Amino acid sequence: MKEKKFGYGSATVMSQSKEERLEQLKNTLQEWQTIEDASVTHTTAVLETTTSALVRLVMEIMRQDSVMHKKVQQALLDSLAPDSLEKGALGLQPEELDDVWAILEKHDEQEQRAIQMAEHAREACPLAIQRHLLDYLLEDERKHERLVAYLEDFERSLYPDA
Repeated sequence: MKEKKFGYGSATVMSQSKEERLEQLKNTLQEWQTIEDASVTHTTAVLETTTSALVRLVMEIMRQDSVMHKKVQQALLDSLAPDSLEKGALGLQPEELDDVWAILEKHDEQEQRAIQMAEHAREACPLAIQRHLLDYLLEDERKHERLVAYLEDFERSLYPDA
């Protein structure tokens, strides 16, 4: 097996077995979770020491993101457990999407409108700090749009001939 240049790279991934790659993934996710925990600790420490509304807002955003990142990482880890792999823990049944698809389509329309509003607000804003916060909101709304698109991709994989 070739040696990697850095601890995290794809130089040897293709030469590893599936089991080795899954074990590496688990280790990476677990280590990453410790980073997210540290981020929560650090952002909380900043929140406890500052009265700046802007700094507090940014720290709260970062802390919430870290909490959600850890939740996603844990879902990934749980889905990689041997019994979960067999059961398809993060799998999806067609009827599960069918039950919520109309709501998701409505939500997607709302996300589109939110993106348009964020773009309009960003263009109209003459203030640097506020413009940066609007950029953040715009990117977050676009992220939501991508998440719904992922569900659409999952649906297409369930109905490959559709």
